[in-house]
Amino acid sequence: MSPIKTLTRLIRRSETNGSRAVSGTNCAALPADELGFVLEYPRNPDLEAARRQLAMILDTLDFVLEPLFPMSADDLAHFAILRFPGVSAGRASDALFAIAYELGEKIDLVSCEPCIGEHIMTVPEPAQEASRVGKEYCGAGALSGSKHFDKRWALANTGVFAAWQLSPDLGKGIIIAQPDTGVAKHHEIESDSLRLDLAADIIGGDDDPTDPLDPHTANPGHGSGTASVVVGRRTGEISGAAPGAQLVPICCIQDVTVVNPTQVARAVNHARISGCHIVSMSLGGLGSVALHNSIQKAVEANLIVIAAAGNCIGLTVYPARYPEVIAVAGTNINDGKWQGTSVGRAVDISAPAEMVWRAKHDMSTGGKPIVAEGEGTAYSAALTAGIAALWLGRHGRDNLIAEANSRHTTLQELFRAAVRHTTRVPAGWNSSRQGSGIIDAEALLRLKPRDIPTVSEGVCPPNSGLSEVQRLVFEATQKKPESRNFDWPRYEAEIANLALRLAHIRARGNAQFASRSRRRFAVSECLRKAIEASGDAALRDLTSNFEAGLSE
Repeated sequence: MSPIKTLTRLIRRSETNGSRAVSGTNCAALPADELGFVLEYPRNPDLEAARRQLAMILDTLDFVLEPLFPMSADDLAHFAILRFPGVSAGRASDALFAIAYELGEKIDLVSCEPCIGEHIMTVPEPAQEASRVGKEYCGAGALSGSKHFDKRWALANTGVFAAWQLSPDLGKGIIIAQPDTGVAKHHEIESDSLRLDLAADIIGGDDDPTDPLDPHTANPGHGSGTASVVVGRRTGEISGAAPGAQLVPICCIQDVTVVNPTQVARAVNHARISGCHIVSMSLGGLGSVALHNSIQKAVEANLIVIAAAGNCIGLTVYPARYPEVIAVAGTNINDGKWQGTSVGRAVDISAPAEMVWRAKHDMSTGGKPIVAEGEGTAYSAALTAGIAALWLGRHGRDNLIAEANSRHTTLQELFRAAVRHTTRVPAGWNSSRQGSGIIDAEALLRLKPRDIPTVSEGVCPPNSGLSEVQRLVFEATQKKPESRNFDWPRYEAEIANLALRLAHIRARGNAQFASRSRRRFAVSECLRKAIEASGDAALRDLTSNFEAGLSE
């Protein structure tokens, strides 16, 4: 049976069970666990004609086809999303990709990718907290549990206190978008620090970004924690790096360990069209063509885009892996590498990730607001976003854009050059894995815009002739992909999925993580045949190692 016929049977089964509710569906919503596919057309589609075509192919009218970026009238209008309300996305990965490949062929799409969120990385708790609540821990361990550190040590470590003297407005006037779980009320985050008039709930399709603090998710309140590291009030028990800036919470995930790139893509685009200046993404997992395109448009519009390198997986995750994004790895209180951080050539800089004090909601007491240590590159990215706000405030965003324009580059690349040039480099630092050094806010703000070194579009990694997904395969297999016949764009999403899953299996030592997902993991038959036909040794190793890892 063809993949599309399988899909049609699934839809009809859902209708019989009474779980479908297409009429009255909120088309602005992108529910977290709903079956869907992102369709990339060669040009802006006539959606009515596209719906008729899909109805004939699927033999049903029970679907929703809408623009993925409904508020954009630019180059992103060629992306549409095909949704099946009431049908869960919890199908086997090979089946979902097989459906996507057949749809792409029948409709003559540029790309077609399933909307799936995967458990790729972990959000760890400090050792003593992880033990108490039964969560994963992948940090260094030696320092965890100590209560003697200054709760603002991470700000001192990154030169933020000295930077405040150089930028006394503390980021005032700078707007930072934060795609995350939303925010919940917390005494460390003042209401004036939030731009709720620009906020959004991508999942629910409205403008309420309130984190529901669902105890069934892996990290309720995650967005409040990262928000406090960016814009937390200066007079509180802790402080954000840029307490004068304002943050736009965008609820686009329910669980930061299971990130669906479709919702994140729409969140990044919302940040751009809402007039934000920085995008701070303390999340990571799989990538997608739509997510990459939305980031590229944001960078072209002179937004600074920052993302966490990843936790407990080794390889840098998406969206941090994209060359346009500033990827931030993690350090500990002794300026050493935080043991759980992802590393690699994609990393630009590092910042504190262990024992970072932040706002938290104690779920053992019903979500009571408290302050506690946190671990993860989520906080490295948030610190960097706050420092970026101080940098914009210090020199003036318009002035910095003018400087970037005079060099025929973007504000993003100007900031990347400046921040890499001014990092603090501890003894024994591995610049090929952890970026140029630890971010130094004071040195960054003291560097005059005209003295920023020549923009080099980031550091050129080894095997720079490879595409981004080919570099990921190289990192996962230590073999350089050689085939020129292989259709990399078509299979990019599934290959990246396999490579990051393999890294996670290796990082955890076994495949137990698979039990946390309802999805069966397998290589699609389409991809398997294409790899065999290509004869590419790196791709063969990737699939064989992945399957061997699952069987252990």
